[in-house]
Amino acid sequence: MTNSKIAAGIVLYNSEIERLQENINAVKTQVDQIIFFDNHSKNIKNIEKLISSQHIKYCLLKSTENKGIAFALNKIAKYAISEGYDWLLTLDDDSVVYPNLITRYSKYLSMKNIGQISCLLKDRNIISNNIENKNSWDLKEKKYVITSASLIKLNALVKAGGFDTDLFIDWVDNEVCCALRKVGYKSFQVNYVGLLQEMGAIKSYKLFSKIFYTPNYSSIRYYYNARNSIFVSRLYPSEEKTRKIIVNQLKMMTQIIFFEADKYSKVKAIVKGIKDGLTKKVKRERYL
Repeated sequence: MTNSKIAAGIVLYNSEIERLQENINAVKTQVDQIIFFDNHSKNIKNIEKLISSQHIKYCLLKSTENKGIAFALNKIAKYAISEGYDWLLTLDDDSVVYPNLITRYSKYLSMKNIGQISCLLKDRNIISNNIENKNSWDLKEKKYVITSASLIKLNALVKAGGFDTDLFIDWVDNEVCCALRKVGYKSFQVNYVGLLQEMGAIKSYKLFSKIFYTPNYSSIRYYYNARNSIFVSRLYPSEEKTRKIIVNQLKMMTQIIFFEADKYSKVKAIVKGIKDGLTKKVKRERYL
C-alpha cells in the first residue's frame, strides 16, 4: 500500500494562525496534498495569506456560512476522490500530528476490511498522559475513533454514505464509525501517540480526593453532544443504548453544576438536546 495516494484534509474555522502553521508543518511532508475547507472564518484573509506562503500542493475550498464539520469533511472527501486519492487524513485546524504518523499507519493499510485507522493522542491540557504501552499491543479494533488524525479509506467512506451532515458537530466521528461498520468496514487504532490536540478546554477539579476532568464546552456544543449522541443511539440501536446515553448526559449535567461556569445555560442546552434527540426523525441520508 506504499503506492497509495494520500491527501490530508484540514477543516478551518477562525483558525489560530500560529497553530495552523504548526499543523501544516507537521503534515506537509507526510501526504501528497493538503485540502483545506474554510467554514466562513472571520480571519480568512490571514488564513489565505498563510496557506499561499507555504511550499505545498494544496487546494482551498470555502463556504459562505458555517456548515459544520461533517459538511466540510464531505466536501474535502469529494475533492480528494476527484483527484484520485485513496486515503484521506482528516484534521482539525488545531491538530498537530507527529512526524512518523503516516509511516506508522502505512504498514496496516492492506488489511482486509479496514475502513479507517487512528492513533493515540496527547491533550495539551492534561499534564500526565500515561496512554501508551508498546509491550501490550500494536493495533486493535476500536468501536469509535476520533476524526482528527484518522486516515480513512475513501471508497469505504463512499459506501458508508459519507459523514452525516445533519449532525453538524459532535458525534460525527462516532456516527461514521457505525456507518462504516454497517457496510463491513472496521476502525482501528495503533499504539502510537501521533496527535497533539486540545479536546475542548479541559480542566481538572478535585472533590473528595478524586480528580474530575470536565470539557468546559460552550452551551451549543453541549446541545449537539446531547442531541446527536441520542440520535445515533436510535439510528444504530445495536451500537448504543439510548437509556445509557441519557444517563451519561445527566452525569455531565451534574459535573457542570458542580464545576463549570454558565451552569444554567449549559444544563438547559443539554435538556433541549435530549428532547430533540428523542424526537428527531431517525433517518440517515447519503452524502457521498
